[in-house]
Amino acid sequence: MMILSPANSVIDLEKMMKNIKRIICFAMAIICLTLSLTSCSNRLVMTGGGLINKKTGVEYSYVLNPAYQPIEYAKEAYTKWKYNKITVEYFAINGLNEEEWLYCPTLGEVLCATGEELPELGGFDASGALICIEATIPYSIYEIKDQEFIDKIVARYLDPATPSYSTVMETSNYSIKFTSEKYPEFYYSLVLVSDVDGTYVHDRMTGRYIDMGVLFDEYELYNLEDYEG
Repeated sequence: MMILSPANSVIDLEKMMKNIKRIICFAMAIICLTLSLTSCSNRLVMTGGGLINKKTGVEYSYVLNPAYQPIEYAKEAYTKWKYNKITVEYFAINGLNEEEWLYCPTLGEVLCATGEELPELGGFDASGALICIEATIPYSIYEIKDQEFIDKIVARYLDPATPSYSTVMETSNYSIKFTSEKYPEFYYSLVLVSDVDGTYVHDRMTGRYIDMGVLFDEYELYNLEDYEG
């Protein structure tokens, strides 16, 4: 039996601590590598017609109609697309399969993996609408439930004979977000602008401002100051 001197005890303790540190460092390296591989494998890469998830192999195409916005989407990103130092996150849409539908709030893009084509407003079957102020966090100031009134808005918007303009004064800027029982996960959101002469819906596909006549007069939307602060 060997009796250790105090000096030997200190040396052995130092060796033991070094070994423990090596084990901890090795374990941390394995954990970091695993997380890195997991993160990389769940990224999107660009393809000719959209994006593909490297982990699942699912390919997404863009829903080209910019009016479609999810009513709710997940708080944490499902996947991401990286290019150089730019990272763009995509989120699952509440109520839809995350492997089939994604949303990018940064770019305002909806991605679809099923090939489904979402309709224009005429096929959306709008049954309700919210008039919203587009602040840092959009919030609604009016809710429209009158189906007859909603039908009048949609009909005027779709009527090719409705007057439209390339520019308007735009003293107040809103959005009108239609809801539908047919597509309960989405808003059909259009830009709504108002000045002292009237209220207009901005068609982002054509760039035209469609004159809504007297339909929105009762809301006095040009007086934005009533809703600020």
